[in-house]
Amino acid sequence: MDDNKDEGKKTMPDLFTYLDYRKFLQDAFEELKGSSPGFSHRLFAKKAGFASSNYAWLVMQGKRNLSGDGIVKIAKALGLKKVETEFFENLVRFNQAATESEKGFYYERIAANRRYAAARPLERGQYEYYSRWYVPAIREMVLLKDFKEDPSWIAARLKPAVTPREAEAALKLLTELKLLVRDASGRLAQRDAHVAGGDEVSSLAMTAFQREMIERAAASIEETRPEKREIGSLTFAISEEKLFGAKKMIREFRSKLAGYLAEGKDADAVYQFNFQLFDLCPTEEEK
Repeated sequence: MDDNKDEGKKTMPDLFTYLDYRKFLQDAFEELKGSSPGFSHRLFAKKAGFASSNYAWLVMQGKRNLSGDGIVKIAKALGLKKVETEFFENLVRFNQAATESEKGFYYERIAANRRYAAARPLERGQYEYYSRWYVPAIREMVLLKDFKEDPSWIAARLKPAVTPREAEAALKLLTELKLLVRDASGRLAQRDAHVAGGDEVSSLAMTAFQREMIERAAASIEETRPEKREIGSLTFAISEEKLFGAKKMIREFRSKLAGYLAEGKDADAVYQFNFQLFDLCPTEEEK
């Protein structure tokens, strides 16, 4: 088995292009098996030093998680170098994270790797777009009648204010992602009325964005005049069937409102509208 180590290493898939460590392990196993026909899950587990002969297979199938010790064993079995081992560990921690904040912490570590960033530049850009509340706000600011493409003006106009450097970086990101383009007169304009999201990374950043905007909504109670805000609440008991219908109504209204607002011209302000629906008294099964 050791005689085939170098051969298997030559065809090892590029770890830095993966966001799912289980998929990497599956592909790595197939490469090793291809270079050594007699290679098996049993041999792989033995090489890694696992007591159970099918443990590595169970990890690849998502039926078991890797412990810290397991991460080290897998890394050694695959012949990963120090930088690769560190990246692999962050990948494992990201995939096995129990909370969104924990996932965000490890994604930041993953995205900080230059090889990963080079392999998936758009993904990193999407994460930066959603994870900084002022970036979407600046995208909307270009619709203002008095908009000035001046980082200092933009920074001071936002509430709370950001730094000119942050505003400048946001403009650069928005143009790189082609969310802002130049119109015939050379003025910045939105390429599309809406921004699409939905993959794992943008959804992760969206969670952080929503958390931050909920905090901004709470702050607005003290900071914003009543005539400039509309905040209400409703507490109710509901069946699972009606909950499904209520969520459907919210989505339909959100879509209708977005269409109505997209038709607007000569905007003079940027607003944030949040939808918040959550349980206060979970079912016995959920408990």
